[in-house]
Amino acid sequence: MKSYINPNIPVLRPSDTVDDALLLFSDFKLNHLPYVINGSFEGFFSEDLLMNYDTDDLLNDIQPLPASQALLENELLTEAVGKATLSEITLLPVLNADGDFRGVVEKTALYEEFISQLALDQAGGLLEINLKGKDYSLTEISRIIENESGKIISLFITHDGNNNMILSLKLDITHISGVISALGRFGYEVISYHSSEPVNNVEKDRFEQLMKYLSI
Repeated sequence: MKSYINPNIPVLRPSDTVDDALLLFSDFKLNHLPYVINGSFEGFFSEDLLMNYDTDDLLNDIQPLPASQALLENELLTEAVGKATLSEITLLPVLNADGDFRGVVEKTALYEEFISQLALDQAGGLLEINLKGKDYSLTEISRIIENESGKIISLFITHDGNNNMILSLKLDITHISGVISALGRFGYEVISYHSSEPVNNVEKDRFEQLMKYLSI
């Protein structure tokens, strides 16, 4: 996570006044700022919270907002994105192995990198396959797709609210009707898709939810 830390985001200290913090909120246009005491992350302050106090009050005398999620320096990107989705705060603290504060990462930076690594911002088709109750072979799925003149650019596996395992595939082709039909013949249930070519009788809701989530 070191490479995602934004060094330009200021840190609030116990000796700062409410007025000091409000000036930083005004300058940096952020919803939250981290609060650190002697190298230890203690939570976040928001502008809305501090507006309830006098400008000369010290932050040392005010209870900060707790962070529900924290990242470790060696956190994998997929794990970090998962934590980011569970946090209502726009910043996530990064800690080293000893629990010392290293900086903060913006949720948007994690999402943008996640999209970039999955090649979701490149031309091509994207589809989701429900794998619940099915033995599957990635080699077989790749072969089916390649027989339809396509290749897998990236993939990842998630679980929905019903504990279904969902395989999401990004392909290097935009015309994916043939791929969807071929997968169906081999017993694979394609539950959502996105491409420039209309495909009939495939539910699009799940993909639209995925794209809305990834573009936050």
